[in-house]
This record gives sequence, C-alpha cells and structure tokens, in this order.
Amino acid sequence: MLNANKGILTNTRGKKKKNAQVSLKLTSMIDMFTILLVFLLKSFSAEGQIMMVTKDLKLPESTAQKSPQPASVVAITHEYILLDGKQVVPLTDVINSEELLINGLANELKNLRAVSESVGEISADMGFTGTITIQGDREIPYQLLKKVMFTCGRIGYNNIMLAVTKME
Repeated sequence: MLNANKGILTNTRGKKKKNAQVSLKLTSMIDMFTILLVFLLKSFSAEGQIMMVTKDLKLPESTAQKSPQPASVVAITHEYILLDGKQVVPLTDVINSEELLINGLANELKNLRAVSESVGEISADMGFTGTITIQGDREIPYQLLKKVMFTCGRIGYNNIMLAVTKME
C-alpha cells in the first residue's frame, strides 16, 4: 500500500517496506496518441470536405463521383434559409414573395463576398471564388430552389453545387 504523504510502501500490518518511487512513463502513450491523431487527420483529408447536413434535411441521392469542394453552404430547411449555419430569412417569407431575389440572403451573401475579397487581397489562394453549395431537402419546391439559385447568381456566386448523398 502506498502512503501518499511520505511516498513509502507499507504492508497491511503497518510495517514499513523499502522506499519506492512510483512514476508513469507517458512517452509511449503520447507517441501512440500522436500516431492515432495523424492517422485520423490523414483519413479525413483523403475523404474530402466533411459537410454538416442539417438534421431535418433528406438530401437527394446521386451517382456523381466528384468530391465536394470547400465552399459556403446555403441550407434550405423546413423553417429557414441558413447561410453557413446562421438563420437568414424565414421560409414562409420566401415562399409568399413573388420576387425572385431573396433580399435577406442577398445581403448576407454580399457581406460574405466582401470578406472573401478582402482576404483575397492578402492571399490570392483564399480569395473569392464564386463557389457556393446548396443543401435542400429532396421535397422542396422547384420555385424555392430557383429563387435561392437566382439570388446566389445575382451576387456573383455562379459556381453553384448541390449537396447530395452518394448512392451505394
């Protein structure tokens, strides 16, 4: 039994044994975790971008083989239109409107483009590319998807990708 106060071992009858130092060798454990971390990072980077899908969406299926590119995401849920996870405009306002341009989404996309262009002035690799991904439930009306695509194109996001699940 180890006496924590004095660092000496005693048996159950209370007699003292030799002084012993107890220490853990963490080097091998840290090496193991480092290898595991590198393995996981490599496997995620080999699979491409990991895209978080809103829980109430059922994406359409596709046989497309092209992997996704990094881009901002416009998600069309049953209640809101989201831009990178942020609620932009209620869906009822968009459906009831006769306009093709969605003003709330357009304003947020303009802000996002301005940020991307300012970053592009610093580094050409990270500038504005005009790429955006749209996530929508397979049951959304075509007119709604058309309004979202029109708004994205009007702001300069002309390289539009639709998020789908891969058929197996």
